[in-house]
Amino acid sequence: MRRLPLAALALLAVAAATWLPQPVVDAQSKTLVVTGYGGRWSEVMKKALVEPFEKKYDARVEIVTGITTEWVAKLMAAGPDNPPFDVVMGNEPPFPIPRERGFFEKRNPTAAPNIKNVYDKALIGDTSLAIFWARIGLAYRTDMGLKRPTSWKDFWDPSYDAKRGIYVIGNTLGINFLFMADKIYGKDYFDVDAGIAAIKKLNAKMVDFTGTIEKHLQSKEVSIAVLHDGSTYDLAKRDIPVDWVAPKEGVPILDQVIQVTRGSKNKDLAWKLIDMYLSPEVQTAFATELFFSPTNKTVKLPPDVAKKLITGPADVDKLVLFDWNQVAKQRPQWTERWNKELR
Repeated sequence: MRRLPLAALALLAVAAATWLPQPVVDAQSKTLVVTGYGGRWSEVMKKALVEPFEKKYDARVEIVTGITTEWVAKLMAAGPDNPPFDVVMGNEPPFPIPRERGFFEKRNPTAAPNIKNVYDKALIGDTSLAIFWARIGLAYRTDMGLKRPTSWKDFWDPSYDAKRGIYVIGNTLGINFLFMADKIYGKDYFDVDAGIAAIKKLNAKMVDFTGTIEKHLQSKEVSIAVLHDGSTYDLAKRDIPVDWVAPKEGVPILDQVIQVTRGSKNKDLAWKLIDMYLSPEVQTAFATELFFSPTNKTVKLPPDVAKKLITGPADVDKLVLFDWNQVAKQRPQWTERWNKELR
């Protein structure tokens, strides 16, 4: 039998391929892109959340590490229909603008039933919720003969001169501290002129990140600093002689807020991830490992952990929350004033 030329064989192969049944392609990717912090957060997130989630749902979770302002900038640049993330988790202050512009999916308790168990104070708008809280207060070294503070006003005590650590206004803890100074030395939480004038008198070491403050406390470069309870107790867990105080004027919060992006192609899987974040198992893991307070009110923590964290309605009622939507509109002018006076 005469052999067909190679070119003809190639054409027949292509034609045959078109006759064969084609594999069904899943329209939804099984890779979920989520945001998360580096360091210890990433370690706990992978072990307590990501690995069990991937196993349960036969999916892959890609964690994009960084800080909230970076993630929001990328989100805004991409537009609501083509987001770079399926799930965005971070601190609340940068989120009001994308939320207002429709970047996030409406909250879905049906797809994530554990949402029904969170405190009302953890629900933000109709799209978002806090999965963890941390209280912002004062951390101090216990081995340097310092007077234990009891209030925010104590931070100005002359005995702490040359020992204080604070943050720039771009840091969530930094702007919350400004608001407390506004209230103590001015007429209300947003009397920024009074707050900046008071902070200027501190002559404190100013840094960008909580991790830097932690290092300064470890090295004794600062002895007392604005810091949230979780970071302080995590330092103490590593045998750094520090303790944390909830100032009597009130404690603002560092909240970890989560939402599904409107343009995500994996919404069902995204809500499943949020549901697992809110599960008692994951909430307990973050509380015991990183000392972040659960927002799921059904979580029962070990007594030695519970006594350090927010554990009931009475504690929740004491939390100081700000209208970050309103803050976002005024923040640029406050930042300009801050940089002029304190940089």
